[in-house]
Amino acid sequence: MSWDLQAPKPSSIADKDVKQSGDELKGKKICLLLSGSIAAYKGPDIARELRKQGADVTFVASESALLFVTPMTLEWTSGNKPVTNLTADAEHLGGDKHYDLYILAPGSYNSINKFASGIADSPLLITLSSALGLLEQGQTKIFICPCMHGSMHNSILTDSLTKLRGLGVEILKPRQEDGKNKLPEPEELVKSVIKCISC
Repeated sequence: MSWDLQAPKPSSIADKDVKQSGDELKGKKICLLLSGSIAAYKGPDIARELRKQGADVTFVASESALLFVTPMTLEWTSGNKPVTNLTADAEHLGGDKHYDLYILAPGSYNSINKFASGIADSPLLITLSSALGLLEQGQTKIFICPCMHGSMHNSILTDSLTKLRGLGVEILKPRQEDGKNKLPEPEELVKSVIKCISC
């Protein structure tokens, strides 16, 4: 189809804002955790889909996740400064009010197994450790979407996911294709989160 080369019509939506498509997550403060997987590049799109449902999103990104997506992109798409290091502000606690939801997407083999083993040696894992304590007190929910090559979907991973599920962590079904556990499309992932929190 041929384009007439005309400029787009002006919009009332501010540059970094998103057009609301629902209010299922209105008032929810969400921590979107990115671990070291190529799928981390989808984090900005997931944040925007969450924001379309009214959520306030803050990223916590591992050092290896930042190989695939920049802090500037994370801040631009979420509207909040991403957490990449911890300071005296105790960013892993979410500031004055803790997060309503924590979503680890992508959840790498390394991050899932370390989390299940109680290892907290990075800002991302310290944040998840704090989240688990809040989950146990009934104050938040945690969602994990595993992302890795199928050869890494082994008994260690299965044991870790089973243990985390037993602790009340929701495991989101990945999109399984091409021999891999892949992130669902952002819109589908957000629908899964909304369905889980309404159960």
